[in-house]
Amino acid sequence: MSKDNNVLTTGDVAKICNVVPRMVSIWFDNGLLNGYRIPGSRDRRIPIAELARFMAAHKIPIPQQYVTVKKAVPEGPKRRQRRTSKR
Repeated sequence: MSKDNNVLTTGDVAKICNVVPRMVSIWFDNGLLNGYRIPGSRDRRIPIAELARFMAAHKIPIPQQYVTVKKAVPEGPKRRQRRTSKR
């Protein structure tokens, strides 16, 4: 994995998706997988969130370590609603 924990190299993505790195480059170049190129280089970087979106859209199983789970915010105590009786 690259030094930045939020992005992956094409090699990283290839291992996760079980394809060759050239296939990842083709997805990137065809606009199927979004990311960015390193300035002054042909190297590509793909954000983990983008990879997760791509894998979900193409029904590729996502390894557990790349699944982002939002923590539920605990709610305060529930308030009871007052009953109003119509007489």
